[in-house]
Amino acid sequence: MNKIYTPLQRRKIIEELTEKHILESIEYINFNFKEIYIYKEMFQEMKHNGIVSAGEFEEYLWKFEGEEHDYYLKFDCEIYGEINMVLKCFSLQKLFNGILIATVQKNVRTIKEAMRITKGFRKNKLLHLEDKLNQFGETKKFNMAISIKEFLVFYNLPHSDVYIELCTRFNTKVFNVRGLPNYHDILIFDSVLNELFKTNSSSEKKMQYYPLLLWWRITRIIPMRPTEFYSLRRDCTMIDNEGRYWMVLPRKKNTSFRVNSIEITDTIQINQEVFDLIEEYKELTSAYASESPYLNSYQAYRKFVIKNTKGKERLRIKNAQFSNIIDRFYDDFIKPKYGDLEKIKPGDTRHFAFCNMMLQGFNMLTIARMGGHRQVETQLHYHKHLDHFAQSFVHYNAQMHRLKRNNVQRPNWNAGTQAVLAKSKIYQVSDFQEIHRVEHGYCTDHPTRCQVGDCRYCKFYYFSPEVEQKGLAWLKDCSDVLERRLNEQLDLIRYVTKSMHYDFEMLIYQQTGQEKLSASSNELRRLMDQKAVVDSYLLEDEL
Repeated sequence: MNKIYTPLQRRKIIEELTEKHILESIEYINFNFKEIYIYKEMFQEMKHNGIVSAGEFEEYLWKFEGEEHDYYLKFDCEIYGEINMVLKCFSLQKLFNGILIATVQKNVRTIKEAMRITKGFRKNKLLHLEDKLNQFGETKKFNMAISIKEFLVFYNLPHSDVYIELCTRFNTKVFNVRGLPNYHDILIFDSVLNELFKTNSSSEKKMQYYPLLLWWRITRIIPMRPTEFYSLRRDCTMIDNEGRYWMVLPRKKNTSFRVNSIEITDTIQINQEVFDLIEEYKELTSAYASESPYLNSYQAYRKFVIKNTKGKERLRIKNAQFSNIIDRFYDDFIKPKYGDLEKIKPGDTRHFAFCNMMLQGFNMLTIARMGGHRQVETQLHYHKHLDHFAQSFVHYNAQMHRLKRNNVQRPNWNAGTQAVLAKSKIYQVSDFQEIHRVEHGYCTDHPTRCQVGDCRYCKFYYFSPEVEQKGLAWLKDCSDVLERRLNEQLDLIRYVTKSMHYDFEMLIYQQTGQEKLSASSNELRRLMDQKAVVDSYLLEDEL
């Protein structure tokens, strides 16, 4: 794994050794007034590249244009002397190294708040800061401590060390993995949405919820940010000369000065099903094509807003409007039948897509490019969801195996079906034409034709123990072993993923590492399938 560089470094190419290798110097930066000219040059370069859209270095307000809204950096702490100038240079260095403007904006606000608490980081105000930090919640406490520490390492005040020592005590964050909705609730959402479009022929009803269907079908496969989905153009799809289907995502390929920054991709291959879905929606909303260049037209959305509110002049929907579509879908179709389920949020499908790609053996470079991440390390956060995702997959497939054995197909499945079937014995030994007694049950094929080895994983196995508790214990032991092997396999995937080497300039990855990752993912899926079959026999006892 390549080293993750801190933002406060200055790097300079000394010599290009080969097409792929360079010799460079790395300088850890401390603020020096004699180098103000360097930061002024940085500012002018970012302004020339369009990163800074308004303001001058000497002014107190700088403007940056974002996709959803503009960002501002306000340097209004002249009362504390030179520290205001230092904060400008600190912000420029972070931006120049590729740190997102949204992150730098938060850093500036946090440091300014700390300045006001400490009157410009006076030594006799240290206890004031400690008292305030103790009053804050864990997240704010961590963010302020890490920002102050980073800033004072850069500034290097005569008494920086006492502040840095204080912040070191608070910069251990208790990470809470973002919770994803209950898997059972996700499956109900999927089933109800699919059923709506399968049984409803009304073009108005389709148009009302079609953005939801597009989002559900597309962003679970392509790890797209909600704002990227809202910003898709009507002409976002195309067919090449070889008949392949492509989608162009609304991603800005901004210049990044950070080392090992990845060139993200904005053109991704899709299948014909997704292409046809988009084409159908374009046809349904053709009346709005002249009013907006966006696929998700705001005027098409306004047609179905129940509240008599005055709509702003917009070309496309944003998060508030899309969340409203989700809310209406739950109120109209899910709550009346299933009650208050855990609601899926617009950003959840991006997590689903990342987890799916990881479980399929995609490497971090490929996932980063498809997900629009400029640093491979960003993917590590999503690894925290893998355990939950794998367990949910196993539990769902265990249910499906159970229902399939009882001749119930998925379209008829609902939350109560499993409980009913689990308490009934639809099959009896006499129902099978050929049976052979095996451990705790029967083989309904013939043991000589067995290609599985362990009856518990076989589709021809009929669980019918002579002593029920012994049979269930036999299944439970196997399930526990598979659980341990699953966890070991997930740890192996994480290790292989983090250990792979990438060439960020050439956008290539270590082939042997990819082979190990693919093999590990295949083994993981095999173990998940086996555990699903075994657990399907335990559902009756569970319920």
